[in-house]
Amino acid sequence: MAKKKPAESYADLKIVFEHEQELWQLLRLDPNSMNVVVRAQESGKERTLPFAHLPKSVKKKIRPL
Repeated sequence: MAKKKPAESYADLKIVFEHEQELWQLLRLDPNSMNVVVRAQESGKERTLPFAHLPKSVKKKIRPL
């Protein structure tokens, strides 16, 4: 059986990107489901997005290959 990896936190790195004409801050990455938790800069609401929806520049920062 495969081991589950713990979620990686990026809240302290202050990674900010634009998605749907809003600024979002990356909070956590769940490597098991490849989802990220982001928070809107203006409203403060949190949202879960698939890793594939992140801009390429952000992907390179958190998953350099």
